Amino acid sequence: MKKNNNWNLLWNPFIRLAGWQAFGIGIIIVFISAVLASYGNLAFDGAIDAHFGDNITIAQSLLVTGISLLSVVLSMYVIGLIISKNFRFVDILGTMTLARAPFLILAVLSLFVTSPDVEQVLQNPMIVLDYPSFLVLGVISVPIIVWYIALMYNGLKVSTGTKGTKLTIGFIGGILVAEVISKLLIYLVL
Repeated sequence: MKKNNNWNLLWNPFIRLAGWQAFGIGIIIVFISAVLASYGNLAFDGAIDAHFGDNITIAQSLLVTGISLLSVVLSMYVIGLIISKNFRFVDILGTMTLARAPFLILAVLSLFVTSPDVEQVLQNPMIVLDYPSFLVLGVISVPIIVWYIALMYNGLKVSTGTKGTKLTIGFIGGILVAEVISKLLIYLVL
């Protein structure tokens, strides 16, 4: 009996899809996610996170999403140079771009969420209990971000052909560096 690997593709589509093909599909998903998220006032403003804001324009959303994606791609490329000797930049570019696909779910859900103003939350954190759709999205976002991180990990693994401790430590370091770089660049630009 043949084993069905279609479910495994949810966690690691990169065994079949990488390079320019993954980048092409991924960049379309990233663009659509950024545009939809702007209508829901959600910004993908970091390597692995998203936050609600006030009156986020499409241009701001695209800029912030682009900075976040670029920081991940460049950080993982540098990590690839450290942990592997034989890989292609285009594979890192493609896998890291396509790995952002789960954020499309958050972007769509953000259209149906009512979130409290940041000032209200700072004055009274318990006010979030008055926004059930916001709480539901918060709960749903955890497995989506875990899925995104798993996709990035598998993308780096497939792209570099590395495994084990070297891959894990490199990946964690790359994510931390990407998060710091993205936050700094977003702060400087906006």
